[in-house]
This record gives sequence, structure tokens and C-alpha cells, in this order.
Amino acid sequence: MPKLFNLGTNKQGLIVYGGESSADYGMVVTEAPAFERPARKQTVYTVPGRNGAVIYQQDAWEDVARSYDIFLTKEGKADLAEAVDAFEGWLNSQKGYQRLEDSFEPDVFRLAYYAGGDSVSNNLMQYGEATVNFMCRPERFYKAGELAVTVTNGTKITNSTKFFSRPLIHIEGSGVVTFSIAGETIQATITDYINIDCDSMNAYRTAAENMNDKVEGTFPKIPSGINTVLITGTTTLVTIVPRFYTI
Repeated sequence: MPKLFNLGTNKQGLIVYGGESSADYGMVVTEAPAFERPARKQTVYTVPGRNGAVIYQQDAWEDVARSYDIFLTKEGKADLAEAVDAFEGWLNSQKGYQRLEDSFEPDVFRLAYYAGGDSVSNNLMQYGEATVNFMCRPERFYKAGELAVTVTNGTKITNSTKFFSRPLIHIEGSGVVTFSIAGETIQATITDYINIDCDSMNAYRTAAENMNDKVEGTFPKIPSGINTVLITGTTTLVTIVPRFYTI
């Protein structure tokens, strides 16, 4: 991935989407995006004869739009049309949620998809301007939360955010192993190793080797605050990628 986020490049208004940099396409973000925040998923019921409302609130949020005002140059292309084709090809060739970073919030990343349908102005075939729109999952994931942490029975994990995270757990060992955080326990039958993704609620060895039939129980979450990891069984290595986030 391009190393964009330093004192020199932070001033240039860059994004990285799907592993590619806007700088490679002659694009500069001209204005810092708004501080958009997602709406909570909730249902409000009104009851005849009762003051106020009955509110059912979920621990979940809607996707949120993130927009960038951009300036696009030819950047070595024959003309602006060729530059626009390359730029739109980059964005439209990505499918599903992709990693989105920008130089305005360098400590976090989002999972986003390109909404498309943008119009690029044509200024004498020399440069163009547009607003580029993405739809993002509600989380702003901390990059520090991508680091794998080695844990053993009794290890304490501190989640300094206000939101529970859904970690990626890697266990090496044999036999039946139980893993618990904050009262949520998952049990795995292991021959050598297993990965437990608590976000997608899947267990696997490799991406192509599903092992959901080897686990039972609840995929653990890491709540806000200090949490104790409890492990039983024969293990040689257990790591957690905590995936801490805010919204």
C-alpha cells in the first residue's frame, strides 16, 4: 500500500481506495470532507394514550455517505478524457466494500464502496472538478487495532472506545479449546490451527477451508473497558486482532 500519510503528503488531500492512491490518477482532494456520522438503526412506536414513544434501539448503525471534492488533471495522459477514463476505471473496477483511507484522518480507515454516477467538469480539456461519493460502513476502524496481540489465559484487553469490537481470533493447538471474553464463549475443535472471525461469524483455516462445523457457542465481542481473556485446552499460540473502532 502506498505510504501516503506523513507531514508532507497530509497537505495534498489524498485518498487510498482498494489499495490504489488518488495521486496515481492526477487527483487531489481540494477540501476536507465533512464530519459525517451514521444514524442508529432503531424503530419508534407510538402508543395511543401514552406520552412519548416506545423506542427499540439496536447496537447497530446505518451506512454513511462520505464525499470528496476533487480536482483532476491530465497527469501525463493525452487529454482530460483519457484521465477521466482512468480515474473512473479505478473506482468502478472495485467491487463490494473496499478499504478507504484519506490524509484527513490518517489514524483510521473505513470499509466503503464507490457509489458511482459522478460527473466530472471539463475545463478546456486540461482539468476537471467533481464530487466523488462513497458509501461507508458506520465504523471508523483504528489502524492500531489491526495489530495482532498475543494472549494467554488471564490476559487483560483494554478497549478504550465506547463501542464493542468483533475481533479476529487465531488459535494454534489441538483438541477442544474454549475462548471467552466478557462472558461470551466459543469452543473450537482444533487439529493444528483455526481462525475465528467474530465479525463475519465464520471459522476457517484458510479462506477456502471453512471450519464452521468445528466451533460452537457465541462469537465473542470485546466490550468497552478492561476485559479478561479466559482460555482452556491445549494451545501453543493465541492471538487477537481486536479491530477497535469508533463511529
